[in-house]
Amino acid sequence: MKNWIEIFEKYRQKVNKYWIAVIIFMFLTFFVGDSTILKRISYNRQIKQLESDIEYHTKEKEKNLEKLNAIKSSEESLEKYAREQYLMTKPDEELFIISE
Repeated sequence: MKNWIEIFEKYRQKVNKYWIAVIIFMFLTFFVGDSTILKRISYNRQIKQLESDIEYHTKEKEKNLEKLNAIKSSEESLEKYAREQYLMTKPDEELFIISE
């Protein structure tokens, strides 16, 4: 505690009340309140994460649209998709599932 008092007394004449007001204002502006630096950094991280999610989902949408167009283009591709994804068979066929 003596240390702080000595530092205060040493720099007391160099620091006037306006500088103290500016320092307090800067502290309150950047570290206390609704829009602090830490919240801003957190918001920027969230924005980057959401932008990457948007990019990922856009690519997935394009892939799915390509698959949909391929399935709609012919009966053979529709039948292949139904057999692979939903394990559908024709009435006279048997289906064997081999699990690894």
